[in-house]
Amino acid sequence: MILTAALLLAHVGSAHVSMATQEVLGTPVRCITVNLNEPSVRLGIVLANGFPGSDEPFESMVARANPAAAVNGAYFSKDTLFPIGDIVVDGKLEHSGRMGTALTISDSGAIDIERVQRHKTYLWKGYKTVLACGPALMLDGNIDVQFELEGFRDPHVTGTAARMAVGYTPKRKLIMALIERAVSFQEEAKIMQALGCIEAMNLDAGASLAMAYG
Repeated sequence: MILTAALLLAHVGSAHVSMATQEVLGTPVRCITVNLNEPSVRLGIVLANGFPGSDEPFESMVARANPAAAVNGAYFSKDTLFPIGDIVVDGKLEHSGRMGTALTISDSGAIDIERVQRHKTYLWKGYKTVLACGPALMLDGNIDVQFELEGFRDPHVTGTAARMAVGYTPKRKLIMALIERAVSFQEEAKIMQALGCIEAMNLDAGASLAMAYG
C-alpha cells in the first residue's frame, strides 16, 4: 500500500483507543474508536518522505510515526502524486488542493468536518490539523452526499468499493471505519450514521486501504 499521506493518532493508552469488528447494516466493518475527550490524544498526519510529489509504503510511514492507530488518508493523483485536497500539519499548510471535504482540528482541539468551496484557497489559520479528502457523508447530523459538487467524477472513485471513512459522535468519539464490502457513498454514509456519527467523510480506498492498530 503506497500513500502520500496518512491520518495518524499519537501514541496514547489503550483505554482511550480500541478496535473491534462488527456487522453494521449487514456489512462487516472494522472500527477504531478514539476518545477525543482524553487530553493525551492527539490526531495528526504523517506525510510521505519527499512530500509533495512522492509516495511511501504505509508500513514505513507507520514505523516512523509509531502511533497507537493509523489509517490511510487522502486521494492523490496517480500522475503527480499530489493529494487532491488541503493538508495542514502542525499548523502549517503543506498542500492546497482546493476541493473535497476536510476533517479539521482547531488550535483549541475542536473537531469538525466541513465541505470546502471548490477552487477556493484556504489559509487555515487557527487550525492545527486539516486533512481534505471526501466526499462528505454526514454533515450537521444529516446524511449529505454530493460528490459531483465536490469535484469527484472518476467512476473508479464514485462507484462501489470497499471503503475507509472517518467521523465523530456527539460525545467526541472519533470513529475510523474500514468497510470490508463494496458499497456506494450513500451506503457508506448510512453505515457511519448507524455507528453514531453526526459528521463523517470518505477517505481514500482501493489499493490504498490501510489500517494499523497497536
